Amino acid sequence: MKFIDDRSCHPLSCWDISQDMRFWIREFLLEKEASKLASNTQKSYDEALKTFLSFVDKYSKENTIENIGAKFINRYLIEYQAILARERLSTAKNLDTDEIKELQKISSQENKKVFGKNNSIFAIYPQFENTLGHRLMVIKMLLSYVSDNNNEEHDFTVMFKKLATIRKTEKFTEYLTLDEIDIIVDFMMRWTTVYKKYKPKGSLRVAHKESLLLIIYALTGARSSEVVKIKLSDVTEFTHKRKKFYRIRIQEGKGGKIREIGISADFIKDHIEFLTSELPDSSFYLSSSFKNGQYINKSMHPDTIRKFGNYILKILDINKTGLHIFRRGYATKRVVEDGANIAVVAKELGNSVAVLEKFYLKHQAEMIS
Repeated sequence: MKFIDDRSCHPLSCWDISQDMRFWIREFLLEKEASKLASNTQKSYDEALKTFLSFVDKYSKENTIENIGAKFINRYLIEYQAILARERLSTAKNLDTDEIKELQKISSQENKKVFGKNNSIFAIYPQFENTLGHRLMVIKMLLSYVSDNNNEEHDFTVMFKKLATIRKTEKFTEYLTLDEIDIIVDFMMRWTTVYKKYKPKGSLRVAHKESLLLIIYALTGARSSEVVKIKLSDVTEFTHKRKKFYRIRIQEGKGGKIREIGISADFIKDHIEFLTSELPDSSFYLSSSFKNGQYINKSMHPDTIRKFGNYILKILDINKTGLHIFRRGYATKRVVEDGANIAVVAKELGNSVAVLEKFYLKHQAEMIS
């Protein structure tokens, strides 16, 4: 199959539904790649569309791309949730009786004939809300793209109002409290003197690196994927009101954005000076590994710093884990303790104010008390 140079003018259908959908998915993802969308976001779109494509292939003999409607999309969501439910039933441990019954109910939904108009009403398991919501969002983006770029003026968006509504349940999300952030940072400032107790085979250079990255993670609210991409050249010292700080340049932010974050030199000076003397030059990542007697200028995987963070939380008896608890804690600390303007904090985190209010500012009254 050849690429079409004029993507804005292409027939809606040239093959069967499976080949047509593969073509449009490829064109859609190419556009997202060209728009310099964050790589993790691109991967999430690709993964979401792979599961949808499997559903399309399953029913390819019964459909054409022209007759894709709300019932087809809603049926996909029903079947995909049933797959998720069966996977959880087969892999999860220590499920209670009520949860098992609910998952069994969800896993059998795909066999029912009628769920309401256009199959838009069906039970949604709370744990699958985010996944289903993301899948539906990506499919709507894809169909909007096809609607805008086929020369037959076929419009899929008119049926969007008939698609299932996935209402997300309000639920508690963990965060690091002010005291917990202080405990973690204090422990990390001492990590190079105590690490042997916890990692007997560890080295001083690794201890400096781990400590520095986790402190940056805790005190700047940066994403783990951003922290591991910081280079020595991205860290510069400056003085403000007779106090020394480091300006940290985040170059791999979400959506390709670049922003700068300040952190007191008191917290990371020793680590920065150590790595300055260790790394071959300033172009090396702070997370560079050391193998066979030399540094390799390759950033570590974000999972490494997250796993290390979870390990430290366990050592400190802080019974929390997760991807964003450091960012949530930082956001609340900046607004509650520092009194920073929410718009300023949103810029520091690389998020919108709306996203900050909805997901990151957690339980302020509890944190103040």
